[in-house]
Amino acid sequence: MPVAALILFAAVCAIYLPDVGHGFIRDDAGWVGHNELSSWPEVRQLFVSETGQFRPTVSLTFALERRACGARAMCYGLTNFALLIACAGAVFVLARALSLPSAAAIVAAALWVFNWHGISSAVLWISGRSALLIVLPAALAAAAFVRGRWLLAAMLTAVAMFSKEEAVLLPAALLAWCAIDAYLAGRPILTRPAVGFAVLSVLLWAVYFLLRSQSGALTAASAPAYYRLDFSVARLLSNGPEYLDRSLTFTAAVLLVFWIACRPAVQDMRPAGKLMSFAVVWWISGFAITMFIPVRSSLYACLPSIGFCIVAAEMLERGWNRLAEPRRALAIGAGLFLPFALWPVYHFRNKDLVDATDVSARAMSALQRVADRKGAGAVVVIDDDRSRRASLDTAFGTGFQKAADLVVTPRIHVWMNPPPADADLGGIGAAPARPDVRLKLSGGQVVETSP
Repeated sequence: MPVAALILFAAVCAIYLPDVGHGFIRDDAGWVGHNELSSWPEVRQLFVSETGQFRPTVSLTFALERRACGARAMCYGLTNFALLIACAGAVFVLARALSLPSAAAIVAAALWVFNWHGISSAVLWISGRSALLIVLPAALAAAAFVRGRWLLAAMLTAVAMFSKEEAVLLPAALLAWCAIDAYLAGRPILTRPAVGFAVLSVLLWAVYFLLRSQSGALTAASAPAYYRLDFSVARLLSNGPEYLDRSLTFTAAVLLVFWIACRPAVQDMRPAGKLMSFAVVWWISGFAITMFIPVRSSLYACLPSIGFCIVAAEMLERGWNRLAEPRRALAIGAGLFLPFALWPVYHFRNKDLVDATDVSARAMSALQRVADRKGAGAVVVIDDDRSRRASLDTAFGTGFQKAADLVVTPRIHVWMNPPPADADLGGIGAAPARPDVRLKLSGGQVVETSP
């Protein structure tokens, strides 16, 4: 099994390492630029929202990394990749806690990490690490809870809650699953670990909501329309199929391929009720908030998909145990080869993000040359090329000046022409008529068009 794990690790490296850390896009400059620690007492500042989101754990990682890496995007990208591997390890730990053998637990981690929905955004988009920073402590919290280590589970749950809003329902999900599992097994529902975890969870909720209310973060009332909760049947019918696809399609496809290739009896692959109840509760709680937000993101699928990856791994393990030895070897070989065979699919799905980060890097390099030549306060206009999917608008949106402030020294003033599509939301005015330098994006390259 260690050899299989190394082969799968090599596949993950081949898919993501060449593409990480090319540049800062969209929200990246805000997260990196607004989180900088010059002294330890400033840690308290991380609990004051600068981005509208209350995610102190995410802010802390960016603040520490800012001290170590400055504004080098590659450093942040490599951190995201390391977090991805850590998350896969956490899924393995959770699967083992739920009684899967080591080989099946590796399969569960692989099913999660090779899902082409969400994972690429979490790794290649630097600020997408929030999805990884909720998965890592949440999966470890669930593993600790399953093993009866309720104090450790509560501590890890706190880390998850301070990473991303969806984790607010993690304590309820774990307690609900515990009650369902105890009922199905005929055990007492009120056990010492469950009660202890419940009490700590109530205290944790109180602390969380108190700190959040004082942070200046968005609330249900102050959130913009695209983030405002809409608990309607129409919203459920709109988002439900999308999130079913993003969280379950890859796992279901692997199960189908295994069944077609190896032909095990369907009854031999039937999952245990304990795991199925866990997966259902985990999936519902993971999407309970994001399902009712107008804006969709594949990042939202990273956490809820874990449960069904574990169920699918158990089903594959049950089916594999019923196979004759030659078919077992075939199944293992096919499973290890599949990620490499799908490399073109991952490359294609990564392309939009990679192209956007490449445009960002080229724009920042061009602006740095202007700053070196013209000095502080230079006014620069870049004419955007929106005939391609990767443009200044898709790369930066309203965060163009923030990205320049983060990367370019000394400070210069930059405008995008035409303004970004959501310029009104960002309060961005018209470009100056007489800039010091005019650049343009053409064919993915940034060139100077006037002195």
